[in-house]
Amino acid sequence: MVDEPLLSQIKFEEGLRLEAYHCTAGKKTIGYGHNLDAKPLLEGNRIPDVITEEIAEVLLHNDVERTMDMLDAIWPGYIALQGARRDACINMAFQLGVARFMQFSKMREAIEKLDWRKAHFEALNSYWARQTPERAARVASQFITGEYYEKRV
Repeated sequence: MVDEPLLSQIKFEEGLRLEAYHCTAGKKTIGYGHNLDAKPLLEGNRIPDVITEEIAEVLLHNDVERTMDMLDAIWPGYIALQGARRDACINMAFQLGVARFMQFSKMREAIEKLDWRKAHFEALNSYWARQTPERAARVASQFITGEYYEKRV
């Protein structure tokens, strides 16, 4: 089950684009950051270059659930997390992809030790934080506070 605060944050961070575009990484993207190059199909059908908000919602839910399932399968420490701190990991993995998220070994080790200051530091001491500094600061703050950040533009 996907938490509403997490969905709200991802929607805020990704924005909604109903027409396909190329993201900063050069990937064909649509909806709330859905990578069409990696996942071009929905229920066996090719996703068109123009979609409705309803399809964007379905893609978002599927993508977040897939991210959660992948984290469950490859990171045993993730299972013990709850609330805003767990969702910070999902948010990062959603943006970066699970494989790139898993490269944050020092951050994950700190999380498993409940060392939230070190987890925060390691999240921000990264190429990810230099690429998307505002998003990284918001998401990483959840490690320190254990609370969801307020969405402000």
